[in-house]
Amino acid sequence: MKASLRVVATLCALALVLQWIQFVREVFAATSGMPAAGAFVVALVFSGLALSGGVAAVRNVPIVVALAGGLSLVPVGLYLLLFPGPTRWIGLLDAGMLVIGIALARTDHVPQNGAITA
Repeated sequence: MKASLRVVATLCALALVLQWIQFVREVFAATSGMPAAGAFVVALVFSGLALSGGVAAVRNVPIVVALAGGLSLVPVGLYLLLFPGPTRWIGLLDAGMLVIGIALARTDHVPQNGAITA
């Protein structure tokens, strides 16, 4: 189960990068080729954050996956959930990375023999 969660987290990260590229393309189309510089900065920062979460999933560092999902969800992801169209997927994928990171962190502490400890 842990390997499949890591694969899903990596795919979420790659999908997030693609969604940020689509976001920049939409901003270019909406502003007739003259977007604000902040659109590039936001896309670069949060694409890098998504990539770091994907690399952390590959390297099996669940806390970084959860942090990448949480940090990108709180300032921007929740706001982008209100947008129509494919931009909404950015917030959903951020939430997915957060949940997967927490699930990966929880599976690290499950005993191997299946015994429940208090």
